Amino acid sequence: MNKRTAFLLIALGVSSTALAQDEHDALRYSRLMFGGTARTQAIGGAAGSLGGDISATHINPAGLGFFKTSEVNITPGFYFKNNDMRFTSGTGSNTNPTTSDSKSNMMLGNVGVVFGIPNRNANSKFRNFAVSIDYARTADFNNRSYLGGKNTLTSFSDTWVEKLMPNGNPVPFNDANDVYAEGPSLGFRTYVIGYDPDNNGGVEKYFSVINPTAAGGILQSDDIRERGGINEFSVGFGGNYSEQLYFGLSLNFPRIDYERNRTFTETDPNENNVTNDFDQYQFNEVLNTDATGFNTKLGIIYAPMPALRIGASFHTPTWFSMHDTYSARVDSWMEELGNHFSSTEDLYDGFPIEYDYTLRTPWRAGGSVSYIFGTNADTKQQHGFITADVEYVDYSATKYKFNKGAPQDRDRAKALNRTIEDSYTGAMNVRVGGELKFNVLAVRAGFSYYGNPYNSDFSDIDASVKRVSGGLGYRNKGFFTDLTYVHTLNSKSAYNPYVLNDSPGLPAAPTAEHSLTGGNIVLTVGLKF
Repeated sequence: MNKRTAFLLIALGVSSTALAQDEHDALRYSRLMFGGTARTQAIGGAAGSLGGDISATHINPAGLGFFKTSEVNITPGFYFKNNDMRFTSGTGSNTNPTTSDSKSNMMLGNVGVVFGIPNRNANSKFRNFAVSIDYARTADFNNRSYLGGKNTLTSFSDTWVEKLMPNGNPVPFNDANDVYAEGPSLGFRTYVIGYDPDNNGGVEKYFSVINPTAAGGILQSDDIRERGGINEFSVGFGGNYSEQLYFGLSLNFPRIDYERNRTFTETDPNENNVTNDFDQYQFNEVLNTDATGFNTKLGIIYAPMPALRIGASFHTPTWFSMHDTYSARVDSWMEELGNHFSSTEDLYDGFPIEYDYTLRTPWRAGGSVSYIFGTNADTKQQHGFITADVEYVDYSATKYKFNKGAPQDRDRAKALNRTIEDSYTGAMNVRVGGELKFNVLAVRAGFSYYGNPYNSDFSDIDASVKRVSGGLGYRNKGFFTDLTYVHTLNSKSAYNPYVLNDSPGLPAAPTAEHSLTGGNIVLTVGLKF
């Protein structure tokens, strides 16, 4: 199987119309890079055995057992992302430039409260308990990217021809005009796709009027704007047994809010080139995904001595109830036939395409160790810690279930899940960090590595992500505030604006290199009570 095809097969497709999702969507809802408080982010997210921070609710709830007092906090922030993209193959041109785009905005890392509950029974080894209520961002989808260049081999509209000519056999004329509302029928109704009823006395066929092999080729651009994230509402419980064994449990209700607005444009660079029979067309698609889910997180922390803490955690899979809303529109400017447009709503009585399904994301297991410097109670003495987390995630365990459609939907889900099993693999995530505390001030630093989720037999892409972080903290008389900067190092991946079937003699669809850098600035403000 072609590696690019493997990626696209992971994209969600449902019913008789395949919703337009790209190759990154299969990972989108299962690859989490937790935000949380500024303190946790400053140490690289390595909070699996440290405790004493509300972020433990989402990482290792046993950390709540260290709370002997109560606190409330909020973490606003600001993010920025820079994207560079460049066609690398499949266009027939070696002169395509690097195109850039960026995205920045405000965000909310978390808002929550922890209630420390001391045990009044002096004879009990259960020293204290804690209950947390927290709302935190566990994944961020906000982004904007732009890709542009010349193509002398293929057109995006070739994908529509393939759907109207499955295995070389044309679908009925009325189906081509009305059924494929996610794109092919829109291209057909706007004359981007032509129809030859006898094909010189042979079998009827559909064809694209776009001819990239003509002199000058065609200009392609792909503008993608994404918004949303995964926000998790959690209720956590933690306990402290004899100041050595800490245990915890959290019930978590994540919510997905994702919107993608994509505009793919093809333009004739030569106004006098009548062989293309078009000036320009634009294909715009809008995908909205809303989902609610549930998972449970369990954890323990063991402190054999005051300076050493060892933690372990397990996160169950998350079961999501998903709802997609999809609409598309094609606008064409043809040389002889004039201007035309058609949209999904034209074929669905004014409504977009909607579909409900379920998704199960992978389970996670983690281990952690922390070493504490200066365990005495005198805050004027030197304090600090170093800590490290290791987490395993099996991305191949992601499962879709299309149980509200036709039998072919269930068959497609089975095929999709088999492709996920083959294309993805287990990955290790590593987070390390440390802190030095000087009376009321603290200095922190961290590093995190999120392993490559792709199976090397199906992809040579290294999609690992590396982040470095640093921050300052202030704590005095029940008030605390932390400021952190997290920088995402240059992360490269491949992007396919479209994929064509691997038919002998046909050129491959284009591939682009995508480079992402960015950063987050977060501020936590809190009070102990």
